[in-house]
Amino acid sequence: MTFTIETKGLHPATESCIEALQWLQEKHVFSNILDMGCGNGILALASAGIWNANVVAVDIAQQAVDDTSRNAADHHMESLVAALRSDGFQHQRIRERAPYDLIIFNLLAEPIIQMAPDVQSHLDPGGICILSGILAWLAADVEAIYTQRGFTPLKTITRSPWVAFVMESSQ
Repeated sequence: MTFTIETKGLHPATESCIEALQWLQEKHVFSNILDMGCGNGILALASAGIWNANVVAVDIAQQAVDDTSRNAADHHMESLVAALRSDGFQHQRIRERAPYDLIIFNLLAEPIIQMAPDVQSHLDPGGICILSGILAWLAADVEAIYTQRGFTPLKTITRSPWVAFVMESSQ
């Protein structure tokens, strides 16, 4: 069964993440997902819905954590989606649930680059990461950092001026 999500009105970076998730649903099965920078939880809920997977949804802003928790409850997904407030990978529960088979970022290029070592250490070998929220003029930098760390680009999605990558870990 294919899970579809209406993307009309979403930010182009979020649309790119949804496109990446829908592309991946035909190719992979995930059971342990991390959504870093979850905002209102749309990507966490979409991931949980596509794969009936456990998702840790993380944001630095308490309002985002509250919104994600409320949206999970509204969609009867509170047993699958756990929202946490954390600055990056610092929360103990994030480390305890690792390794993840899918990590989703819908942030800006700078934090995506800064967290590359944490992505590598929290992702299963052969795991997938979605990197979105990258402005086009920084896309080559993000791609270079991740490929240097052993990630293989599987798909690039462009919604000008935003770029997203789907990458697989070989480490």
